[in-house]
Amino acid sequence: MSPVEQMIESIPESAWQVSRRSFMKRLVGGVAAASLLSGSRLASAATLAPLAETAKALDGKEMGDERFWGLVKDQFILKEGLALMNAANLCPSPYPVMETVFNLTRDIDRDASFPNRAKFSEMQETTRKKLEELLGAAPDTIALVRNTSEANNVVSSGIVLKPGDEVVLSDLNHPSNGVAWEVKARRYGFTIKKVHIDVPPKSPDDIIKAFRSALTPATRVLAFTHVASTSSGVLMPAKELCMIARERGIWAHVDGAQSFGALNVNLTDMGCDSYSGSAHKWFMGPKEVGILYVRKERVDALWPSIISVPWRDQIVGARKFEALGQRDDSAIAAVGRTVDFHNMIGKARVEARMRAIATAIKEGITKIPGVQLYASMAPELSAGVIIFKPGTADPRKAFTKLYEKFQIAGASSGGETPGVRLSPHIYNTMAEVDRVLAAVSDIMKNGA
Repeated sequence: MSPVEQMIESIPESAWQVSRRSFMKRLVGGVAAASLLSGSRLASAATLAPLAETAKALDGKEMGDERFWGLVKDQFILKEGLALMNAANLCPSPYPVMETVFNLTRDIDRDASFPNRAKFSEMQETTRKKLEELLGAAPDTIALVRNTSEANNVVSSGIVLKPGDEVVLSDLNHPSNGVAWEVKARRYGFTIKKVHIDVPPKSPDDIIKAFRSALTPATRVLAFTHVASTSSGVLMPAKELCMIARERGIWAHVDGAQSFGALNVNLTDMGCDSYSGSAHKWFMGPKEVGILYVRKERVDALWPSIISVPWRDQIVGARKFEALGQRDDSAIAAVGRTVDFHNMIGKARVEARMRAIATAIKEGITKIPGVQLYASMAPELSAGVIIFKPGTADPRKAFTKLYEKFQIAGASSGGETPGVRLSPHIYNTMAEVDRVLAAVSDIMKNGA
């Protein structure tokens, strides 16, 4: 354990075994920091011991029962009665992550001197190493940026393209991995080609064939969204698409906004040249921190978008993409804490639970007359994003009714397939699945 981790863990358990209600009351009262933080020692308001012990006792292939996932849910300060299913947009952070941000922010505000803040350099490198291990990435290939959109734009701005070059995109790409390329094509004169994906797609092979037929000798980049957050929630066959690109010397960029923290991702095995993600979504980490992975052999071919301190020509690996000026050091440190939370539960177990909740919702929705499910039922074509059309009801009104009447928080989805989007995660329960199905049935019967 590093000195930084020892500092984080050094607070005695008795000092942070307080109830959720007690913690929040003290936090609002402004005295939480005084009672939980002594010098530079950090605390956690809710003990992880029962959860950690139960997770350790589980067989490696066992997902865990509702009691176990109840312990997971207890690590979040979710509003009583709220079924939050909006992970595709924003996730809450668990206690240990939230409090790491809080306590380190207070530490900085108490003493913003260079000597006091020197420890954050070590924390940043610890965070980077943990992320690389979590994602199966080689050392020095992860840059700590601000979010997926920034990471996507570093790639679309940093690859040198000229008239005659071609970029192939999916028509399901997020704007930061779609419109961003189109704007740069107008500026630099290269060509954009979009591959149409059926909603829902029939098979991974159909997707692979569509992309393969779109590639030409002029193709320099293949960029796609790993899990579509609008229209369909389709999971792309990333490894196969990256392999096709690699064989042709084409740069393969994967927008991982909806897979980072949700799926058991191994970037070396995926074979992409670059991958982006946000900590604030499925990863359940702090806000305004993201990741940009660039395969080691490709780092020198990608230009950084922002040049500032600590830029220098000999900077090591992907760090050259994070010279973004003053950062929120406490949030970056808390990303490492979030990795610990995922590892404690088990990243394969996180994906299994997320899929179990999502599958239960999809199976139930298909049994409600009049509801059209856009998301695929096939696990190889879907992940945690569920999009459905509630009959003739206005999706925006249905989304509003779900929240105001039933306390189910999702989103509305636009585009060619307007609908309601639910994106559940590990803090959701099977009882909440039943609530969703009852609420959708009510909307179908009584309208939105």
